[in-house]
Parts: sequence; structure tokens; C-alpha cells
Amino acid sequence: MHDCVKLVSAAATTSILSVALLLLLTPLAATHAASATAPSLAVSPTAAIVGATITVTGAGFAPGTTLSLQWASVTASWLVQAIPTPQVTGIATTPTQVTLGSAQTNASGSFSAKVVVPTDYGGTHFIQAFASNGTALPPKATFIVEPSFRFSPTSGPAGTPITVTATGLSYGSYSTSYHLSWDNTYVGYMTALGSHGATNFTFYASGTPGTHFIDIYQGYPGPGYLNPQQGPPSSETQSVFGNYIPFHANFTITAQKVVPQSTSSTTSAGSGKQDAFGLPSFGLLVGLASVALFVSKKEPAERRAVSKFLVVVLVLVLVAIAGVGFYATTGQHTTTQTSTSSTSSVSSTSSTSSTSQTSTTPSIPFVPVATVIRPHISVPQNNATTGPRISITPDIASVGDNITVNGLGFAPSAQLPLSWSTRQGSNLLGYKVVNKPLRNVTTANDGSFSFTMKVPPDLGGLHFISSGNLTTKSNGTLFIQRSATLSTTQGPQGTQIQIVMHGVGWDFDTNIVAVDYDNSYIGYACGFNSGGNVTVTIVASGAPGIHTIDVYPSIWWGPSNFASQQIVEYRYPLLTPQDHPELMPSFHFTFLMTQGSNATQTQGTAAGAGVAFFGSAAMLSVAGVAAGIAVFYSALPTLLPSGVRAKELRT
Repeated sequence: MHDCVKLVSAAATTSILSVALLLLLTPLAATHAASATAPSLAVSPTAAIVGATITVTGAGFAPGTTLSLQWASVTASWLVQAIPTPQVTGIATTPTQVTLGSAQTNASGSFSAKVVVPTDYGGTHFIQAFASNGTALPPKATFIVEPSFRFSPTSGPAGTPITVTATGLSYGSYSTSYHLSWDNTYVGYMTALGSHGATNFTFYASGTPGTHFIDIYQGYPGPGYLNPQQGPPSSETQSVFGNYIPFHANFTITAQKVVPQSTSSTTSAGSGKQDAFGLPSFGLLVGLASVALFVSKKEPAERRAVSKFLVVVLVLVLVAIAGVGFYATTGQHTTTQTSTSSTSSVSSTSSTSSTSQTSTTPSIPFVPVATVIRPHISVPQNNATTGPRISITPDIASVGDNITVNGLGFAPSAQLPLSWSTRQGSNLLGYKVVNKPLRNVTTANDGSFSFTMKVPPDLGGLHFISSGNLTTKSNGTLFIQRSATLSTTQGPQGTQIQIVMHGVGWDFDTNIVAVDYDNSYIGYACGFNSGGNVTVTIVASGAPGIHTIDVYPSIWWGPSNFASQQIVEYRYPLLTPQDHPELMPSFHFTFLMTQGSNATQTQGTAAGAGVAFFGSAAMLSVAGVAAGIAVFYSALPTLLPSGVRAKELRT
């Protein structure tokens, strides 16, 4: 009996243990099965530049299905707000999705697909698979777009345009701006918010023949963060972009002999002065001959006294002219050399270049370069089709350009006072629109009018021509665009060069320009109080040859809070005007440095004038001698002894 009880108890205990073990292992098995079927997604490599081919692999998806591989991104833009003056207050972003391609899973639910990194902002992005019905399937694969830069060409003479193409620029504090240096001098920075991290721009080679160095750095604020490898780990700094930032490259400037522009004969120091002294020489001859005739008609006693005085004066004049002529003759060789060197061909080689190298370099006539990069601007126009309305053609123009103002729908044969709108105020208090009288017009029998006018010098930006109570839908709209010119395009070292600009704006983003000389940032200028008219004077410096002058857009200031300031480079040249918050243009000019300095040229000009003056000594001498002979013979009867006079008179 007891044995049976023991057997039953043992069997029950075994059953209980088996059930417990089964209950314990069931969740583990379920967990294992679930983990085996959970989808997974991976990408290789995990970082690359735009255009690179990458491989996306997945497992654990439904067998035999088509998946869409999507790339998560944003569309970024500058956020400009009036507080009260318009200024950049941040970067606005809107989420977007980009389709990379599709993938077909096999019988086990796995796939492998090759896709190309799309044009997009640098930094972290997510790749995710989507079902055919648009449902996002977890998980996500992380991928980093790295910045890339290339430039072309790699060699050329001074002034060669160098195009920089960049991709993978971003929109973070340390990845929005990328700073360019040329030979360790700061040129400016680039951004690409409006073009998904891709941009291109052109700058120009400057300096003497040989190797020059291009560097690109990240950083806020400018002009570049030189030791990102020691900065905090971040997807925006050296820890991720080590292979691409900093970027280093070389450019070789080749030798070129540039011939300065010739000046006209009317402004030449030589020919103009020589021509000018021909008339005085002839005048002197006529004057002395007249004196001789006058003396010959005097009484003998008077002629004797006057003639003796004139003979003494003429002797002194002839001695002076002879001395001057001797000086001019002996100094002619040296002076001519100085004058020739200041107008001869100028080589862009360094001062240590050999004569043989320079002589074999072909001469190129200097043609001044003046170019502008203008981003496309859309001007809001009135949309009224009935009633009084005004239109302006063209609707974008520079100061001094001709525009045509047309009016329709007004009362017939009416006198209309037209007004011109502009802005007045300050950066602290803001700028308000004010209307100024423009002109009075008389409408035709059909209530229309039309006239042409030049764009007045005023602030850059929107202006309106209106009459009476016209609204923004019916008045004429004109955008004054920025313009720039150089006062001179060639001269010696020390020449003062004026950059004259019109149409500089009034808000924080448009009231400033930044100036580079030979790819070196030298400063900025503003149009606060000058009605948009700005004149900058710089002094030509450097070796003889071509030098570059660039005027770039910039941003003057922004919000006082630090978070908003972190994303903007203030008062630095923006090399990509197409990404300026208000699409301001950039200007490029070339200047030819001739031999010598400004002081040398002044001395050379004076010497040239001296040569011209004293070069007329021969003509003056001839005139003086001729006049002297005439006077001498006219006075001869008064100078000879009385016997001789009587004898000659009888003869």
C-alpha cells in the first residue's frame, strides 16, 4: 500500500516538473522565434559623399514582396522676420521623403539593393523600407552624407576663374557655413540651404606664378574652425568628416605677359605737350619779328638805345635756351626709359623671373573684366485688370536705367500727381514707407498715360509709383537692383580705386557689402545713411600684373539671442549669392598693376612733361635766333660807326 502511494507521488512530481519546465521554456522559444522573424535593415558603407553607390540589405521581411526604399530628409530655408527691421532669425525646415529605389525580397524575406546617395544636406539621414500600401516598416538604417568639394581648372594665369563645386553642405550650427582660404588668407564662406546642400561658385586666381593653396574649413563663427579634431564629437565636425574636412588643394598660376591699354595722344605725356609748345614757339617768332619792325621805325638815337638793350636780352635768352636744350638732350635717354617702363608690357612673373622666360611669354592685351552674378528675383506685380492701375517696364532695373511707366483706367484728360515710395528710418526703430512727389502727368482721352524716366538714386529693393489711393494691387512696382563699377582699371602701385555702388538696401540683409582684394577679405561697407549709394576707396597694392577685386553680399546683423546668431556669419563675404537670404548679387573686377609706384609715375609724368617742354627747345632756339637776326639787322644802322653807316647807305 505504501509502495503504491510512493509510486503515485513520484509520478505526480515528475508531471509537475515537466509542466513547469514546459511553461518556462515556452516564452523563451516564442522570444527566439520572434527575434528570428523581426525585420532588420543595414547599409554599407555607413558614410559617403553624394553620388556614391551604397548597398542596403534587409532580412525578416515578408517573402516575395516589393519594398520601396525611402530616404528621410528636410527642405531648409532662411527664416527672415521683421523685428522691426527684416533679418535672419533662424532656419526653417520641412520634412521630406526621397525614393532611393525598390527592392524585391526572396523566399526567406531578405533582399540586397544598390542605390545612389541622392543630392542632399550633409549629416545624418535615415533609410527605411515601405510596403506597397505606403506603410513604414521598422527599423531604420542610419547613414551619414559627407561633404565633398572639387574645383576646376587646376592651373592658369592670374585672373583665371576657378569654379568650386560642393555637395553635402548642411544646416547645423557647425555645418551650414564652409570657409574658403587662398594662400592662408580668408576669401569668404559658402552655404547651400536653398539647394539641398549642393552649390557652386567662382572665384579668381590671384598672385604671382607658382603654386597657390586652397583650403576649406567648417565652423561657426567664421573664418573657419582650424582644429575640429579636438572639438566635441559631433556629426558636424572632424570626428565624422575627417576624410573630407579640412579640404586642401593646389592651384598653379602660370606666367603671362599683359600689355596695358594704350592711352590716346591727347592724354599722352609726350605728344600732347610737344604739340602744345609748337604754337608758343611760332608766337615767339612773330612777337620778336614785330619788335624788330617796331624798332626799325624809330629815330636813330632811340634805335641805338633800344637795340643795345634787346641785344643783351636776346643773348641771355639764347644762352638759357641752349642750356635747357642741352639738359633735355642729355636727359632724354634716361627719361624715355622711365616713361617706357611705366607703359610697357607687364609680366605676371615675380621679380626674380629670368629675362629669357619673360621674353618667350606671349603678350596678351589687358581687357578689364567686370562681371556680376545675379540670383533670380521674383517681383510681386499688381494684378488689377480694371480701374486705375499703373505698370512699370522693366520691373527690375539699376539706378540710371530707363524705365517706362504706363497708366490705364484713369479719368480722361485728368491731371495726376504721381508719387515715388521709399523708406526712411533706422535699424533700431525700423524703416517706414514714405511717399515723395515724382511728377504730374495728364491722361489721354482714353484715361491712359505713358512716359519714360531714369531710375533715381535710391535704396535697393521694392519701390512703388502710385497716384491717389491706389493699392498694392494697382500701383506700379519696381525693384532697384544693386550695381557696382570701378573708377579705374589700371595704374601703378598706390593708385586709388573707387568702387561705386548704387541700390544698396536698407535692412540687415541688404544694407552691406563685403570687399575682397586678391582673394583677401579687407572689410565691409554699409548704405545706412547714403540712400543706397556707397563709395569705397581702396589702394592698389602688390606686384605688377593682374589683381582681383570682388564685392560680395553679406549679412550685417541679426537677433540678439545667441541661438539665432549661431547659424549666421555676420559681416563676412558670402561666396554663394544664390543662397543669400534676400538674393543679393556679387561683382568681380580685374585691375592691372603697371610698373612702379604712384610716386614714381608722378615723377615720370613730370619728367615726361619736362622732356616735352625742353624737347621744344630746338624750335624755340630757331625762333629766337631768327628773331635775333631780324632785330640785329634792323638795328644795324644805329650800331655801326657813322662812316660805315654813310658808306653802307650810299651802297
